[in-house]
Amino acid sequence: MEKDFSALFRNSPLLKLTLLLTGSMTVLAGAGITAAIPEIQDFFSNQENASFYSKLILTIPALFIAVLAPFAGHIIDRFGRKKLLMISLIIYALAGTSGLYLGDIISLLIGRAMLGVGVAGIMTVNTTLIGDYFQGKERSRFMGWQGAFMAFGGVVFVSVGGLLADFSWRLPFLVYAFSIIVLILTFFYIYEPEILSDKVVRQKQPANKQIKKIGLVYVTSFIGMIFFYMIPTQIPFLLLNMADISNSSVGYSISLAILAGAILSINYGKIRLKFNFFQIYSITFSLMGLGFLIISFSNSYIGILSGLIIAGFGTGLLMPNSNLWLVSLAPQNKRGRMVGFLNLFVYSGQFLSPILVFPLIKWQSVYFAFGTAGLIMLLLAIYFLLKNIRSGK
Repeated sequence: MEKDFSALFRNSPLLKLTLLLTGSMTVLAGAGITAAIPEIQDFFSNQENASFYSKLILTIPALFIAVLAPFAGHIIDRFGRKKLLMISLIIYALAGTSGLYLGDIISLLIGRAMLGVGVAGIMTVNTTLIGDYFQGKERSRFMGWQGAFMAFGGVVFVSVGGLLADFSWRLPFLVYAFSIIVLILTFFYIYEPEILSDKVVRQKQPANKQIKKIGLVYVTSFIGMIFFYMIPTQIPFLLLNMADISNSSVGYSISLAILAGAILSINYGKIRLKFNFFQIYSITFSLMGLGFLIISFSNSYIGILSGLIIAGFGTGLLMPNSNLWLVSLAPQNKRGRMVGFLNLFVYSGQFLSPILVFPLIKWQSVYFAFGTAGLIMLLLAIYFLLKNIRSGK
């Protein structure tokens, strides 16, 4: 059987770069237009429910990612990784740039939904391939690099999006064309991994205890993403209520939070050598909870920025820890499906974040919502400390 010539680049720097860039495409799905959301709301203010729809423009891709990621996982386990990745990147480019010319907010929502279809395939294949290509310490290190690259990509995309939004709310949609470059790299440097036979894999099926851990990863990722996505969906409105805060300043503030996350992500491999998964989750929610409490008590740009940076440190550990723990537990022939279900929980949390937070904001304020979220996350940090003690590790 003829082999894919891209297999010549196994574990090469170009293959690793392609994987990292592919992962950054997923954070771009929301980050690229974060600073433009208030402008979009103003532009369509004459349409009914424009405020609600404008926030859905940011989060509706997450709904479609959540619904379709398990199907993407099933497809890649049965038919292979590379073809679905390339198809998904094409969908991503076409749907992502549609905001440049679509004329009404409903059409924008449809375009964003199709973007979610593309991201569902990209994210599921990307994490699955990392599990396929790497083992042990190298896998831990690369998961950290994946998280860092996603964070650095977020810094670049949010900053560029904020600058472009100062000229027009449509221009940030142009950054989604970057996926064309990633598509070319994928064609040349990504190869299909060799999958273990069913007989070998059946001997490595997860035990009941491991299944419980998988469930814990899913639920924790869901809750973490509800809180994490409060940053891009609520911070722009919080900051723009202050005097002399521009779209680019909003973009820079969120970028700094993402950059803080990148610093922790890039060191995840080293952190994993010293702490177990329970302990890392505890650190994650301690930092996020403290940062959110600082935001809730701040009435200045600098105060909110300080809270964002501290919370950002925590967010940098959340997904590398979830991804690594899951791919470590998943049998190879079911890895795609299990990663797909992880993305179901992750992106359900993203989509539901503004919906679940809205009652708190309506009842009290955005500040109150951040304070409540901060307290809940500190309780989660204590829970994982207790889990660690009970595990005896």
